[in-house]
Amino acid sequence: MIIYGGIDIGGTSIKIGFVDKGGTILCKGLIPVGKITSYSDFIEQLSNKTNNLLETLNNKDAVIGFGVGCPGRIDVATGKVIWLRGKLEYMENQDIGPDLASVFGKPVICDNDVNAMVLGETYFGKAKGNRNVIGLTFGTGIGGAIIINGQVLRGRHFAAGHFGFMSHDPNGESHICGNAGAAEVHASHSGIVDKVNKALRSGTETSVTKNYDPYDFGFKNIYMAAQQDDDFAKSVVTKLEEEITVLITNLIFAFDPDTILIGGGLLKADNEIVARITNNIKKRINLIPEKEIKLDKMSSYEEAGILGGAALAITELN
Repeated sequence: MIIYGGIDIGGTSIKIGFVDKGGTILCKGLIPVGKITSYSDFIEQLSNKTNNLLETLNNKDAVIGFGVGCPGRIDVATGKVIWLRGKLEYMENQDIGPDLASVFGKPVICDNDVNAMVLGETYFGKAKGNRNVIGLTFGTGIGGAIIINGQVLRGRHFAAGHFGFMSHDPNGESHICGNAGAAEVHASHSGIVDKVNKALRSGTETSVTKNYDPYDFGFKNIYMAAQQDDDFAKSVVTKLEEEITVLITNLIFAFDPDTILIGGGLLKADNEIVARITNNIKKRINLIPEKEIKLDKMSSYEEAGILGGAALAITELN
């Protein structure tokens, strides 16, 4: 048996697992990101958790290497985090690949987290058998990945797929990426929290701000309020889904993929969101037959990143 380690570094948790070549997850674990205070702490906690999981494997010597998905701009050739902002900013400019390889004593390949996740879908999940795939994740921010002819398109500066940084409004709000009016301003968890904070400061009448806790608030809260006919929440949800619709429509015109996969915490907010967005996209496209416009949910949100890491290891370490 050949086993691959898959690690998914996210904004709220780090998911770790060991996967066989067929895509079966043999064991898995999780580390809350909020408990990590520095890069050295990150390495130590990840090392401890991974070693604990290894001890549960009967054939841990069969592990040949690790694939790691990490947010931001990752130099795949060197394993260095080139650009990363937000909760995990302590990882910017760190040689995560070589550092983890030293700790694990095994080869480690690192890539952007969504690149890994969508690659995993082409190996084990919803996009298996497809050669051209676009993936988007809607969570703390908006991540993206492009698979062309079965290969990850990373770009000259490893920046391809940062769909959340694309702008539909040149006069929109500023964004940390530098591009005003970026999609993340309206269609991410952080964007929604920012809108609620502004509503709170301005005295907007909305049920959303009652007992509001910015550390325990997300897509599901705003959708629940919208379903209860809260005008503010309805306006936020409308803008969010409009932004997603325009973003994906533009990507279809740019890449004409076999399928588009959507993942992230947004999917837990409303079971019908992918169906609604698909219908909205079809209204904007006359160039392609409606039946050929295919959107689907990614596989299990909890496991997609682990499988993505394993797929990355399969692709790059064999």
